[in-house]
Amino acid sequence: MKLSGLETRRMPQPARVLAVSIVTCACLAVLVACATAQQKGRSVRLEFTSAEVVSRWQPTHDVSTIESVPEGMRVGISGGDPYIIGPPVDPPSGTPLWIRMRLLSEAGGTVQVFFFRTSPTEERSARASVPAKRWTEVSLPVPQLEAGTRLRIDPPGTAGTCTIAWLELAPRSVPALPRWTPPPIPPTTGASTLRSGSVAVLYDRRRINAFTVQVQGYRFATGWSRLPVAYESGDKVRWFDAASVGKTTVTASSKGIRVACDALDPDGARWRFVQTLRPTPRPGGIAVTATVAVSSPRNVYFLPVLAIFPGRGSFGTARERGLLAGVEYLDPPDQSSSQADLRGEQAQRLVPDQIKLTFPLMVMQARKRYLALTWNAEPWLAAAFDTPDRSFGSKSNAMALLVPGSDGTNRSEGSLLPYAPLALTANRTLTATATIFGGAGESVLPAVQRFVQERGLPELPKIGMDKRAYARWAAGGWLDSRIREGARFRHAYWPGFSGFSPQPAADAALWMEWLASVLHGDPIAERLQQQVSAVLDITDPATRNSAAVSHVTYPAQALLFGDVLGSVDHARSAAQAALKRFEPDGTILYRPSGGTDYGQTHFEKHANGLTAPVVVQVLQNALYAGDRDLVRAGLEKLRALDRYVNSAPRGAQTWEVPLHTPDILASAHLVKAYVLGYEITGDKHFLRMARHWAWTGVPFVYLQKPTEQPVGLYATTPVLGATNWVAPNWIGLPVQWCGLVYSDALYRLARYDEPNLWRKLAQGITISGIQQSWPASDKDLQGLLPDSFVFRSQNRNPVAINPGTVQANAVQLYGGPLVYDYRHFLKAGLTVHAPAALEACVESGSAVQFTVRGWTDRPYWILIHGCRKQPSVRVNGKVLAEGESMQYEPGDGRLILRVSGTCRVSIQQ
Repeated sequence: MKLSGLETRRMPQPARVLAVSIVTCACLAVLVACATAQQKGRSVRLEFTSAEVVSRWQPTHDVSTIESVPEGMRVGISGGDPYIIGPPVDPPSGTPLWIRMRLLSEAGGTVQVFFFRTSPTEERSARASVPAKRWTEVSLPVPQLEAGTRLRIDPPGTAGTCTIAWLELAPRSVPALPRWTPPPIPPTTGASTLRSGSVAVLYDRRRINAFTVQVQGYRFATGWSRLPVAYESGDKVRWFDAASVGKTTVTASSKGIRVACDALDPDGARWRFVQTLRPTPRPGGIAVTATVAVSSPRNVYFLPVLAIFPGRGSFGTARERGLLAGVEYLDPPDQSSSQADLRGEQAQRLVPDQIKLTFPLMVMQARKRYLALTWNAEPWLAAAFDTPDRSFGSKSNAMALLVPGSDGTNRSEGSLLPYAPLALTANRTLTATATIFGGAGESVLPAVQRFVQERGLPELPKIGMDKRAYARWAAGGWLDSRIREGARFRHAYWPGFSGFSPQPAADAALWMEWLASVLHGDPIAERLQQQVSAVLDITDPATRNSAAVSHVTYPAQALLFGDVLGSVDHARSAAQAALKRFEPDGTILYRPSGGTDYGQTHFEKHANGLTAPVVVQVLQNALYAGDRDLVRAGLEKLRALDRYVNSAPRGAQTWEVPLHTPDILASAHLVKAYVLGYEITGDKHFLRMARHWAWTGVPFVYLQKPTEQPVGLYATTPVLGATNWVAPNWIGLPVQWCGLVYSDALYRLARYDEPNLWRKLAQGITISGIQQSWPASDKDLQGLLPDSFVFRSQNRNPVAINPGTVQANAVQLYGGPLVYDYRHFLKAGLTVHAPAALEACVESGSAVQFTVRGWTDRPYWILIHGCRKQPSVRVNGKVLAEGESMQYEPGDGRLILRVSGTCRVSIQQ
């Protein structure tokens, strides 16, 4: 029946409904108006082509108009937080639901739908990204809803219109899984054996998938000695175990092992499964090729291409560390798909949307060994990861590759079964390729290292602009975007959002000075210089080094613009204050400041990502202040960070994310802390630790293209969790400023360790930051970095962050000139700080020489600590006398030089 545009209808079989959904949708949100009764199995659909239906919706906030037009309900947007609320609706009962909607938005962005009885909350909402100016159908999975539920729709954009054609609440269901009992442990006696370095596969000659994987002679895992297949048969789902009913042939040769299984399903189709296992060229790996074909068309719900159970027959569920790159990063107390970092359905990550995988790698580590699985991505192939295994019944842990795939709409990520099957045509062969590898390891990092070493880093994306073009674009961000208000700058901007007030920002002056030097002779350079002067007029010279709006900062402003002594005193005070925050054991404890307790789900009250940035504060400020006692205290705190070795990086964003949450920002702080320690002491242990923590950040970086869209490679997922635990879910949603803090640390590490690797990784992250930023065509947002970026729609999400975080990395990407550098001369005991690159550094006994690569027209200062006595100083061969160009303070052993341009400095004590 149909009442005033509101239609209640019986849904077809769920599999076919969802097959249509997959073809037609992208992501979804829903509005519904009052249905007369809840009915199981029926959908509720709201046709907004009806003026009467449109009249029931209210323009609640930042919406100027709601009007009925032939295409549907047109919403006029008039501010930064628009939303509309509809009347109560009685949704289908007894089942989770889809909220589906067809809409056309003038602005690309996120549509969010809240479902509530009394008041909307983030926990009770769902969101999807939609492109600009294109009709789009989206599907949002939501839980079972009560009668009388109301819907609030937050359309994309801050201006323009969004037109909604219809909305639907539809049942969302999947077939039932069998109750699997633990599979038999395959026998090893008489098995065909294939060895590759420390890894061996022992394959039972009687049954497909009945194999054992040994690592260093230890039974680390078994295959799933079953081959359950589920397919559609009429209106039902039929299961059969091909391993039990089929005939298996195992053939071993000098080249490897070939396994073939032929089986008839209950409806008479012949299935053929073939596995080929060979040693990899590099010892320690087994390459697997798996094919499947069926003689008659089949709609497949479930088919395990490869399933491995680490711990089956050995350590059981007692896995120590685990990794699914981009999705799970686990220490011994952790479980996959836990609610420590996310809540509700979002926490389900058993079979994640493929777009969330930064690269195809899953790892389990235990007993000082690791086992990893990598594969070639296919749209029809999904990764499943469960530790402990609560899905396959193995009483161990699970890593598997399944058919069908997972694309964010075709299944709940917590389900082994999709909403709709994959259609296999008769005699079409699916071919999957994977590699099982392993070896010695006390963390997951040896697996990450091997993956990168064998596959290499992807080619760098095209930047699309040379240095001068970049400088003009970034200059537009500082001068003409809404980030600036007079001589003050915001950290970030968004229409209608007042969270970031304009403030004096000396780092903005530094970055504009650099851009002016690159654009010398261009009219925009004069504008930049005028703005630099305006900024300096309102900043306190003594605090210029800390008057910053960017995520990446250097103590360069005082060296470039003046008041070096004031900045030294300020740095000493900052180091002393940071030291007071430590517990006696060298940790920083998380203490709730009111509201949400972000530490309640963590197994400790401290974390490496919470402690490391405070260590950096101590060391960086102590080094700048030249205070040896503070430096020694900072090094003591740095050594205490060793307690976290081999653990996941976590806990660096506790202003809105749980302490427990794995975090690339933690990797960044740890790398920077240990690089500082190495530079101060020359202790190779600190360099090894910096390298170790650099590797922990790699799983957060997209080393494979998540889509065919231009922006994706080298994007960085920030945390494996969610802001305020609920929304948005940051997994698969890049927040590039976090990655740019990491890449800044990698640029420094690359001076001392694997420069081709770390520098290329940093360059890729920088390029992605440039790609994600708003183009010059957007007057208000040009040159600004979005808080997050959506791969499939290529949308930029609010808020818009100032250009400094990207520019700090772009300076290095484009080959300089550097705006800041420092060098600790171990033999001479001197530390040099300059607002420019320090090159050709030489020390001999108590004498040092270096070149300062000056890049600005204005004079600048060089700060030197550690002089044991009055030094003899030459600049470009000329002896300096104490006075305006040289200031020496014997009590502090401090030397300050005032120089211009590029110069060669010699100091003899």
